[in-house]
Amino acid sequence: MSLAGPRLDRPSAIGDEGRPRAASLAIATLVVVALAVAGGVAIGEPSLVTVLGTVAGLTVAGIGLLERTGFVPQAVGYAFIVTFGSAFALLVVIGPVFGRVGLVVVGVAFSLLGLGMAWADVDSDGLLRATAGCALTYGSLLVSLLFVGLGAAIVALAWAMLGLVTTASTPAASLVGLLVVLAGVTLCVLLGLWLVPIRQLTPRSRRERVDERLATLRRVLAGCFVGSIGTILLIATLWVTGLFGQLVALVGPLEVGLRWLSSPVVIWPLVGAGLLVVAVGVASATVRQGAQQLGGEGSTWSVAILVGASLVGAGVLVVAVVFVGAMLGTPAPGALLAGLAPLVAGVVLLFGPFAFLLVFGGLVVSIAIGLVPARAAGPALTAAGLVLAAIGLSASHPIFVFACLAGAVLVWDVSTFGLGVTAELGHMPASRRLELVHGVLSTGLAISAVVLALGLEIVRTGVFGGVGGTAGLLAVGVGTLLVLLPLRG
Repeated sequence: MSLAGPRLDRPSAIGDEGRPRAASLAIATLVVVALAVAGGVAIGEPSLVTVLGTVAGLTVAGIGLLERTGFVPQAVGYAFIVTFGSAFALLVVIGPVFGRVGLVVVGVAFSLLGLGMAWADVDSDGLLRATAGCALTYGSLLVSLLFVGLGAAIVALAWAMLGLVTTASTPAASLVGLLVVLAGVTLCVLLGLWLVPIRQLTPRSRRERVDERLATLRRVLAGCFVGSIGTILLIATLWVTGLFGQLVALVGPLEVGLRWLSSPVVIWPLVGAGLLVVAVGVASATVRQGAQQLGGEGSTWSVAILVGASLVGAGVLVVAVVFVGAMLGTPAPGALLAGLAPLVAGVVLLFGPFAFLLVFGGLVVSIAIGLVPARAAGPALTAAGLVLAAIGLSASHPIFVFACLAGAVLVWDVSTFGLGVTAELGHMPASRRLELVHGVLSTGLAISAVVLALGLEIVRTGVFGGVGGTAGLLAVGVGTLLVLLPLRG
């Protein structure tokens, strides 16, 4: 979403809640975007505002969408938070490591995020909801990765065992291998019967008969499983005592028949049938859970869990496509894992949520203890970001520093003025003229302050260049702040 796009909040008509009026926020948006573009040009990154604006905007969109009650908006919100929000938080955490350029990037990112929060009317409750949802989604993602790893280990073990079964060279090994596969397929069918809602899909008039048949089928399958295990133990006992070899020797063709039981013609259809039943069961359970969520029966936390599992599922699907393409000799799917994109995505999903909890959890705590004003968290964050950008740009031309400092005060002034208009009039009455007059006057004062500060800097470096820079620079800073004081009057 664009930072000045469709609103995500639904404020009351009159009162303390709601974002600042649109005209005031529009002026603040123009100031922040202009300063962000200038800062990007100063550090050699003209596209800085485009990249950071996209990431910050989608992060705010994710936070705002969590206030909706539908399944799809909440799912999209959690997905945005755990992806773009994690990327934003990682950028903020590791940015200062890169020195002044990193500070500029972090400052611009914070200013754009605060601007988006102001447009979407994100408050402390929304930030807390997003932080808790990110933690839950991240936990679901880790648990899903654990299950995927466990499943991969089981598949590898089963593949190795099937290889041993299909290459068995003795009658005893062939028969035991067939019984092991039969026991595993029986468990797969039992699992599929438990997952597939057969009873719920049956008309009410036939449910009793279906229940009886399902119970009979379960008893038969359980008997097959127990019988397979018991037969394996019996064969093992006979093999240890030597009786199994004697029995096979008595019947000549029996040895050939037993070896044929472990051939791929017999084993692979059984394995395929078991996997098909499990796949149908998992698919039906997934569809049923999704239908419950779309019907409004699930909670917002279950949506977060589902999003985390879905991200892992998407990653597994991509890996599976690449693997199948490699098996078939098709190079095109392998391009999905080429380059740094998979590595970046993995780092964002594995470490980004930690950074998100650190950054946005700290913001929630700052609002709770009063360090950041609750009603003006967005404008405060925007102003603080511009101050950080000014610190990072201190090695560049002084005009960038003065412009960022004046812009911070200007954004805070017009935003809080818009908040005051919202508190007194709400969003319905027309107040654009009042806001534009105030915004134009404040912008004029800010530009005058920057010009005056730049003139003092020229005097300091030209006339008093040999006197010493610290006292002169301090005087310029104090003079700038004094000139900007009328903005709050």
